[in-house]
Amino acid sequence: MKASGLFVGLGTGPVRIGLGFQPDRIRIVQIGTANLVTLDWTRDMARSATGAGGIVRVGVGNTPGLVLLTNKAGVRQYNGGCSVDVSSLAHQIVYNTVPGWQGTLQGIITEFVLDTPDNGTGHFDQAVNAAQCGVGSLIAVGRVQGPLDVGKYNAAIIAMAGNGTAANSVTLDRTIPSGPVRYIGPSLDYIPAPVGVCMPPGFEILDTTYANVAQTVCAFQAESDD
Repeated sequence: MKASGLFVGLGTGPVRIGLGFQPDRIRIVQIGTANLVTLDWTRDMARSATGAGGIVRVGVGNTPGLVLLTNKAGVRQYNGGCSVDVSSLAHQIVYNTVPGWQGTLQGIITEFVLDTPDNGTGHFDQAVNAAQCGVGSLIAVGRVQGPLDVGKYNAAIIAMAGNGTAANSVTLDRTIPSGPVRYIGPSLDYIPAPVGVCMPPGFEILDTTYANVAQTVCAFQAESDD
């Protein structure tokens, strides 16, 4: 089993990410900072007192340093099963399992207009729900053209000014043509679980220096051998 996505750090621990399974391998990469910060963990690391919480590569540019994290200072498997008392970043689940947090789908925003091809900038015909979507959102634009769906273009929003309706206010990671919006996803894939939710299994982050920094976005990949 595999899972991946973006989450934002709380700055205090533990932060629990509910996946639906307990991973055997985890990689977390800070993308909300200019410095290189990655944390790698495998199930076998839990058998070591010195590196049970994972190994961190941290530094500036191409000169990383290495840090070993102990069991209570890094990441580890999480059994799940606890009921959420307060909705916060301490308990996060995938966005599409939370009612009312579905991203901005086709029908609300219907058109993307490419304004400056050289920059990959454009705008939408309707305001983006900035509380849920914006920088980090994946979008799909284009018309269905046969079984291969060759008319669809996928891109990611890497910058957005305001609500995305002004000319050149939306910058994409690549230039795509104007067309009907088929999907706009959320900025973050994992968001606070509502009160009363029974947390699924996954992993928990006890670190507050590398993988769980307040208001810092991280990307993760997790997989299980089961």
